[in-house]
Amino acid sequence: MAQLLAQKPADDAEALFERASLHDYLGEEALAVGPYRAAIAGRLSEQKLSEARIQLASTLRNLGEVREAIELLRMVGPDSSLHRDAQAFLALALHDAGEGSAALQVALQALAPSLELYARPVHDYAAELHAE
Repeated sequence: MAQLLAQKPADDAEALFERASLHDYLGEEALAVGPYRAAIAGRLSEQKLSEARIQLASTLRNLGEVREAIELLRMVGPDSSLHRDAQAFLALALHDAGEGSAALQVALQALAPSLELYARPVHDYAAELHAE
């Protein structure tokens, strides 16, 4: 895979994203950060941009850069097909940042729409957590 990626232009955003993903997969998280940042600064489709933000945020969280991870995850808006995925990682990052109530709120609000019977009360209870 690395050989295939090496054949791409150095500024190819998708290749940079794939290179970063490969580093992550191999457990080389620190090496993934630069290519993720370059890919995000380049020209990615909206889908790939959301993926890159989520994956970079996860990597940064694992490297102890929780605040930056939170900022990146909040950039994946509700119009993205990966919004709920981002919310799961946001809940983890908020928890790591010591913001337990906010983490629980994000997780419950992401979960609520998929609930069969209790979506409204779970959403309402989650909203109350923010007030605490």
